[in-house]
Amino acid sequence: MQTISIFAAVLRFYLFVVGSFLLHVDCVGQDSLQSKQLDDVVVTATRNERTVGSLPMPVTIVQKAIIKSMGSLRLNDVLSEQTGLAVVPQVNGQGNGIQVQGFNPDYTLILIDGEPLIGRFTGSLELSRITVGNIKQIEIVKGPSSSLYGSDALAGVINIITDRPQGTKGSFYSRYGTNNTLDLSGDYSKVMGKLGVYVFANRYSTDGYDLSPENFGKTVSPFRNYTGNFKITYKFGPRTDLSFSGRYFHEQQDFNYEVTTPNAEKIRTSGNGMTDDWNLNPILVHRFSQRLKTTARFYSTRFQTQTHLNNEATDTLYYKDDFQQTFVRPEVNGEYYFNDGNILTAGAGEIFETVQTSRYGDEATRRQQTRYAFFQEEWKPLKKLSLIAGGRYDQNSIYGSQFSPKLSTRFEWNEKITLKGSFGMGFKSPDFRQLYFNFNNSAGGGYSVLGTEVVGDRLAQLESQGQIQTYLYDPALIGKLQAERSKAFNLGGHVILPHALIADVNLFYNSIDNLIETQAVAITTANQTIYSYRNIQRAYTEGLEANFTYPVARRLNLSLGYQLLYAKDKDVVDQVKNGQVFWRDPETLVTKRLAPSEYFGLYNRSRNMGNVKLFYADKEKGLEASVRVIYRGRYGVGNITGNIQGETIPPSDRNGNGILDTYDTFVSGYALVNISMAKTIPRGIRIQVGIDNLLNYKDPVYIPNIAGRLMYVSVGYTFSKTNTLTNN
Repeated sequence: MQTISIFAAVLRFYLFVVGSFLLHVDCVGQDSLQSKQLDDVVVTATRNERTVGSLPMPVTIVQKAIIKSMGSLRLNDVLSEQTGLAVVPQVNGQGNGIQVQGFNPDYTLILIDGEPLIGRFTGSLELSRITVGNIKQIEIVKGPSSSLYGSDALAGVINIITDRPQGTKGSFYSRYGTNNTLDLSGDYSKVMGKLGVYVFANRYSTDGYDLSPENFGKTVSPFRNYTGNFKITYKFGPRTDLSFSGRYFHEQQDFNYEVTTPNAEKIRTSGNGMTDDWNLNPILVHRFSQRLKTTARFYSTRFQTQTHLNNEATDTLYYKDDFQQTFVRPEVNGEYYFNDGNILTAGAGEIFETVQTSRYGDEATRRQQTRYAFFQEEWKPLKKLSLIAGGRYDQNSIYGSQFSPKLSTRFEWNEKITLKGSFGMGFKSPDFRQLYFNFNNSAGGGYSVLGTEVVGDRLAQLESQGQIQTYLYDPALIGKLQAERSKAFNLGGHVILPHALIADVNLFYNSIDNLIETQAVAITTANQTIYSYRNIQRAYTEGLEANFTYPVARRLNLSLGYQLLYAKDKDVVDQVKNGQVFWRDPETLVTKRLAPSEYFGLYNRSRNMGNVKLFYADKEKGLEASVRVIYRGRYGVGNITGNIQGETIPPSDRNGNGILDTYDTFVSGYALVNISMAKTIPRGIRIQVGIDNLLNYKDPVYIPNIAGRLMYVSVGYTFSKTNTLTNN
């Protein structure tokens, strides 16, 4: 019924939009924003260059100019302000991942220049690893993209496109702000005939911050990191191009934690952590003719992290943790242009992946190998109708084979109204972490994570030693994990309304079988939580996403974004409908049957999210300004019982029925207000000031990734061969 109601709401919206257009079509003039959007080129959605206006699936583009105007430093800062994306803290507040269409961070593929970022040792990628100083644009494709990118793209793909050699120019940038945060970066580009060279370097450091000063240590510890990037391009001739790029990231962290031993003893520890990440990516492009283009690439990357903590009282090693992952992928693909209305893309490759970590309880290296092939046919049977059909076949050395198809369509009703729709199927197998984790992190507030292959034996051992205080979930229900499978629909449109108001609306529905979720299983006698994983047999996420842009004045643009999300367990929905689920009032202790409307859904998903952004730009005077308000509605937590500083986090399920209902405790909704102002003066100097989280919102228990009010000032210098200001 919920799905039907959302579809009905979307239908009413379409009728309103179409009616408004027919009544006011003569009032619509030329819109510079529209022209700019149609000129944006996207490569992520189809694996080849297409204008965003021609794509049949929901795509968001974040350009370099917008990133600069926001004053953002890291990737998570940029993504947190985009409609439908939620940056969520992971278990125990360590690391942040991105949630798309109600999916956990595991299901969104993060790419840099089309190649995957690895290092999901906590289940998601730490987005703050990525500096934005050399980003040309960010492409966000929502909805399953397994037909092109494999099993990690169930929710979508985020592709970071970095700068390339272009002319002779360079820049230097520095920013200083709250918490002694310092960011320094510089780049240089040089093109010499057939050869192009681009280099970029960044240093980022902070003293961290402390949201719970009454506890020992900091919420986020001090760290400093360095990023280096290069790209070399060479044009052998009119038909053959070679590019070779590389990236290196290094971070050092300084830790101070108070940990709890199994005997409930408090121990203060100190130590350090290290993260290294590098990749190399040669790409050769050859055009055999005007119709046939081929691309060969060989991508290799390695991620490593280590943590060491010493007992301050005895100056002996108390805790050690390490993780290493390698990923190598050769791939060849080709594009054949039958004509402007018929383009075939096909490719094949092989992935070699290894993981070694102390978190599996031994030093053995786990390996897996995947062979794959994909195809995609872009066909335009009518002038106003385009279709994209494709599929990918994966054959994995551990999990067997899977075929993931996708079909997308775009219909240009007229010059002002375009409708889009897509259907896709996805597949994701349990990873090494979910199967073999045997990890105890007494340093991070005290918790353990056990893979489903080891949880039974480990719990039995702890129980025999008298270390289990209580069970939060019946361990007998945790069995062999099944692979996740999904079916997804996206239906939307792009509409130009009177007075240059542009509306982009997308309705989505994802049906997932065997969704893998983190499950709190037990509490030890030292009040440490033990986590494992379980399949939710049948789940779904559905909702509505809308973006509106409006040029308030010639230099002032307003945008509004909103997402409505329902994410629920289908089995629980059926049980509630059948009157099998109850709730008990904690004050009166009266037990009542739960009504269908009182079941809220899965944990850590907000029903409502939105944003309002106002951007001002006067190029003649060199002035820029922005005000952005980001809202996230209330949500429940069910798998976090302690954060990095030992704060107790009570689960939302206060009536003990095992699900999130309207009578439970929720994390309150909140709004973040970010402002920035910039002035560019002659000779390429740009000065910017800003405040993030203007209202100083904090929630040290539930949301440790929000630091409070952050103020900053930055100075940048850009030069070209003629020493004039460029638009980089």
